[in-house]
Amino acid sequence: MAYEVIKRVSGRAYRYRVESFRDPETRRVRGRWTYLGRVDPADAGLPERPVKPSSRDRLLDAVARLLANGDAESLSAGSIAREAGVAYGTFYRYFTDRGHAVREALLRHGPSLGDIHARFGQPPGSRDEERARVAGWLRETADSARRERGVVRAWHVYSNADEAVVKARREAVDAAVDRVGTYLDALREQHVTAISSARFAAYALVALVVALGRDAALEENVAAAKIEGLVSLAWELCGLS
Repeated sequence: MAYEVIKRVSGRAYRYRVESFRDPETRRVRGRWTYLGRVDPADAGLPERPVKPSSRDRLLDAVARLLANGDAESLSAGSIAREAGVAYGTFYRYFTDRGHAVREALLRHGPSLGDIHARFGQPPGSRDEERARVAGWLRETADSARRERGVVRAWHVYSNADEAVVKARREAVDAAVDRVGTYLDALREQHVTAISSARFAAYALVALVVALGRDAALEENVAAAKIEGLVSLAWELCGLS
């Protein structure tokens, strides 16, 4: 007797042919499995299964949640493991101590600059469209910093003391300046703006966004008037006022 089965392993599906035979020594019926190839789970009629986060990811997510209600110094390996729902010893499979876990959580998150390449990688539009693009960047940065207040606060503390975070922040800011500078050069070439130095304006604009993210994380509620004032300043820096 032979039949086919499909087994799912780590989110992938594989087809096998199973042939039943009687073991001559034990006289028991056994199955001989022959691999037939990989199949698409959807074609096989298997339901989608969400990918479970790894223990490491669960621990890093726990760090981010705990930072929302306290500073990094208040965390411990035990509190992080409890929040993640994993065994205490599991923490030390991935991290040497609390500081290591906090650093990795910050490096995974990155500074609050948003998706620079997606936002500023598009061809320039009209003056009004570009004003909306720049304004949207500032407003979304403030919203993101408020939602992830603890991680953003920790970023600004660690980026003044931890070499790995300092380096990551510098690289992220430099990349943002390059991208925004290229964007402003494109605006100037299309005569949307007439700024004299796109590079200088890019540095100033990125510094403004970093400061806004910090303030939104540190203050309970950044006034809308303050954000709109910074939007006007950003337009001025870009030559869009």
